[in-house]
Amino acid sequence: MQRAQTIFLGLAVTVIICWLLTVLKFVFLPLVLALFFSFLLNPLVNWMTKYKIPRVLAVSFSIVLTMAVLYLVGTIVLGSLVAFSDDFPKYENQIREMVQKAERISRLNLGPLTQERIMNELNRLSLSSLVGSTLNSFFSFLLYLLFTLVFVIYFLLGMAKLPDKIRRAFPPEQAKTITKAVQNITIQVQQYILAKTVTSVITGGMMLLVCLVFRVDFPITWAFFTFLANFIPTIGVFVASIPPPLVALIKFGSWSMALWVAVALLVVMMTLGNIIEPRILGDSVNLSPMVALFALIFWGWLWGPAGMLVAVPVTAMLKFTCDHIDGLRPIGVLMGGES
Repeated sequence: MQRAQTIFLGLAVTVIICWLLTVLKFVFLPLVLALFFSFLLNPLVNWMTKYKIPRVLAVSFSIVLTMAVLYLVGTIVLGSLVAFSDDFPKYENQIREMVQKAERISRLNLGPLTQERIMNELNRLSLSSLVGSTLNSFFSFLLYLLFTLVFVIYFLLGMAKLPDKIRRAFPPEQAKTITKAVQNITIQVQQYILAKTVTSVITGGMMLLVCLVFRVDFPITWAFFTFLANFIPTIGVFVASIPPPLVALIKFGSWSMALWVAVALLVVMMTLGNIIEPRILGDSVNLSPMVALFALIFWGWLWGPAGMLVAVPVTAMLKFTCDHIDGLRPIGVLMGGES
């Protein structure tokens, strides 16, 4: 009876936590993103404080630098998106010509994929739906960015005081153990996030190179999309590799060109994913593929595409925590891979 009550209580708590994570997404998602940004920026802040720079100034400089990089990247990507919007009528005409050509060659009615329906869908996408979704996404992004920056400032300012707080809160031996565990977890998370960021930059750069070589339109947009998608394991890069061949097909009207772009991206992504990325990541995270898959499904279900981006880093951080707590170490072992 007591065991059944414990299981029921655990399930109830899990449901409540999931409900809170969903309802308070606008708080928890920036909190998680801020935590990862803090892990990336904290080494820079610590480096500056070694040269007698006050931590407040070091944190301020790190935030300004981050905002400058985000502004630069956002300006470049926005310019590419505006160019895409300006060229959209040209793509509509090319799609219309391809549909007409397919109908002439096959001499068949395309059924639900009639020319009129395709054009109506494109017009609806390019006007009201596209404008509305873009504005909503823009304002949501600004809100999340504001929350994230506030959390980052508090995290960076508070990290230096954490060891002292632990020493004052626990007995000496226990405080020493907890401090060491926190330091190890921090180092592991920093190594993983930094390594994954480097591999994402390389992957996005290779996407940019392929698009430039084959003269695919909007290469910066696809490179940035690939950079973000690479944080989603397995399916992220695959999804990012779909638009460039389609754009090449529409632009050149040639299936062979689209096929060459797809083959080039397949070779590049497989090489990066199976050879280069494992060498860079190394053992920075040793997650079971099944755990990574479930994490992807769970966080994607909770927070959508943004949840899929943070799924593996969050799960890796939970695993690192379990590895350094005796009572939770079996869970960390079960979450790990074969090595």
